[in-house]
Amino acid sequence: MALDRHGQGALRMTETASLPARAAELAPAAKAEREPLLKPGQLRKIVLPVVVLAVLLGGWQYVTEAGLIPPIILASPLAIVETFATSGGEIFANAGYTLFEALAGFAIGNTAGLLVAILFIHSELARKTIYPLAIGAEAIPFVAVLPVLILWLGNGMEPKIFITSFLSFFPMLINAFRGLRSADSEVNELLYTLSATRRQRLTMVRLPASIPFLFAALKLSACACVVAAIVAEWLAADRGLGHLIVLYGQMYRIPSVWAAALVGTAISLAVYGLVVLAEKFATPWRRGLPSTSN
Repeated sequence: MALDRHGQGALRMTETASLPARAAELAPAAKAEREPLLKPGQLRKIVLPVVVLAVLLGGWQYVTEAGLIPPIILASPLAIVETFATSGGEIFANAGYTLFEALAGFAIGNTAGLLVAILFIHSELARKTIYPLAIGAEAIPFVAVLPVLILWLGNGMEPKIFITSFLSFFPMLINAFRGLRSADSEVNELLYTLSATRRQRLTMVRLPASIPFLFAALKLSACACVVAAIVAEWLAADRGLGHLIVLYGQMYRIPSVWAAALVGTAISLAVYGLVVLAEKFATPWRRGLPSTSN
């Protein structure tokens, strides 16, 4: 059926009115097609480190092949890669033990540090009596007490987990205590006047205010826990990256020593990267701020 003049006019007006809406829908897609996937600033951040790494590896390979540094001291990158082809299974199997010790100590130490910091916030007596002792205990060289821990706990994972927990505890204690005390006093007093309990004030005011401090402590202990586990394995262990490094060194397998050390470095960077990623998800309001990470 043919439309009359009024119907055709109304149809044209409807189509004309819908044009801006359609243009608005297509604009983001067109803009996304025009914009590159990586902006120049982002591309520079990726390309420059890759170039520097390539130059370092090239120089490393040159000085080792030219004999400027004896191979008994520094293995070449190609020799290290060949080591992964021959002994990679053994290295990665032992890296699993080191990773477990580091993560277990990381979790236990940071949890204990946060709980003790909460105790200090709510108990002045505990803060005055325990806090000085905790600061003094931080100065204890764990290498000196490790033999005693082995006598107490045996030659298994327990002494290494205790050491990694010990080193993760103090950064969390100090930073968590500072973060919990940094909460807005006016908001805290307002909740107090509204008959909020200590638990409510803790969860609604103090813990949210301490999130940046908590992640600062986690980033400090992310690498320290892996290093502590490896050093503890140097002294007394029958497995782990530290044990392999000592064993390979005694056998003068220098490329294997460097390969095990590089795997330990990669584990440290991976743990640190996961903490940074978790911080971005936990603090979305800080994504637009300049980075203050150490």
